[in-house]
Amino acid sequence: MNFHDSILKGGAAKEIVKVILEKSGYLVYPYGYECTFSDVRNKLRKSAKNSRTVRRIKSSPDIRVYDDKNNDVFLVEIKMRTSKKPWIKHNQMKSYKEFWNDSILVLVTPQDYCFYAQRICELESKDEYDLSTDFLKFEEIFLRTNPNDIVHFKNEAKKFIERPSKASKIPINS
Repeated sequence: MNFHDSILKGGAAKEIVKVILEKSGYLVYPYGYECTFSDVRNKLRKSAKNSRTVRRIKSSPDIRVYDDKNNDVFLVEIKMRTSKKPWIKHNQMKSYKEFWNDSILVLVTPQDYCFYAQRICELESKDEYDLSTDFLKFEEIFLRTNPNDIVHFKNEAKKFIERPSKASKIPINS
């Protein structure tokens, strides 16, 4: 998968998660540095110092989710992974734990159930994750989620994620 295919598929995964949450009655807002700091995004990616502030900005979760029934807010990082044993770079997980330990990591994968979630504070930093032991099903974290929506969007996500790419495989940097 080339870089642009990765961005497109990752963006689709984020949109699918947003739609599932909105259909479930949650209010969903953009949060990550891709939207908040869009004017300096490329500069931070290429040449910014690796200061604590830069690491916090670059690792900020993608969306903010408001549960009006329980008057609670969640910060959510969304990742799309195609491997059976999904991975998160050690330096990324270290930043998540340092700055966003109370946030939720959502993995969208064509494997088995497709939508998985876990609180960052519950995850260890390791080379690969086992979806069945390290993560919960999406609706076990987001309790208002309709199981029928999960089934519907699972099929849609798998179609999009599994679509072949013409380019060679390149690791996803997000």
